[in-house]
Amino acid sequence: MIEKQIVVLYHGKCPDGFAGAYAAWKKFGDSADYIPVDHGDAPPAKLEGREVYLVDFSYETAEQMDTLVKTTKRFVVLDHHESAKKFTESAPEHVYDVERSGATIAWSYFHPDAPMPRLMKYLEDGDLYRYALPETRNIFSLLLVLPFEFSAWDALALGLEDDAKRAEILKKAAAYTEFFEALAQSSVERAKKVSFEGYEVYFVATHPNITMKSYVGHELYEKLPPFALIVTAHPNGFGVSIRGDGSVDVSKIAEKYGGGGHPGSAGFFVPNGNTMPWTEIED
Repeated sequence: MIEKQIVVLYHGKCPDGFAGAYAAWKKFGDSADYIPVDHGDAPPAKLEGREVYLVDFSYETAEQMDTLVKTTKRFVVLDHHESAKKFTESAPEHVYDVERSGATIAWSYFHPDAPMPRLMKYLEDGDLYRYALPETRNIFSLLLVLPFEFSAWDALALGLEDDAKRAEILKKAAAYTEFFEALAQSSVERAKKVSFEGYEVYFVATHPNITMKSYVGHELYEKLPPFALIVTAHPNGFGVSIRGDGSVDVSKIAEKYGGGGHPGSAGFFVPNGNTMPWTEIED
């Protein structure tokens, strides 16, 4: 329920989105409401006359964005998804930067004079599929089991800034990586070949956690380029994640089905009762 004058809407069930909300929480604390949102959702009720921040997310119609611009006291959009560019830039107050993640955009916006925390750097490195930092994969493994609670993320962020605590955290995170890679491998072994959008690719159903989907997708598109389809079940339908090697812009494919994302990572939703838009290839 929305009760505060400041409202932070952030990409739900997403480490990058929650990290962006965490950046806002470090500024506003309990003086704001923090609401997770997802693609296909309508904007929450009771936003009129409030100060609203949309973090790592943009609504997917011009009508929704225009309504928020006109009815809120202040409306700020912080996003980096290529498929959301025109919607993000439709807001008079916005920051759009495809070279940064939602987490680092939000931190720089809410804390312009503070150094970027290590946690945010790891989030950006993984969310943009760069993996230039040696411990990024391990940190993302740890985030698989970390609750989306500000106190837990604050403890992790502060711990990563302390040399002794950071060593302990990274050792624990490496153990999680071994475990989750084993789980991902079990999903990889169940994958089926399908024909989709002119490509022969792998498809598999797996756990809905975004990091697990990325583990599985990476393994599958390495086996059979240029991308893989990972499906997760939800109460009202199925989420389809596309993970690719970058040679095909999968966000353009996702947009054809009402979704979006990045060139190497995108997704769309198939409501219950609809047929999956691919054909299974018999072995």
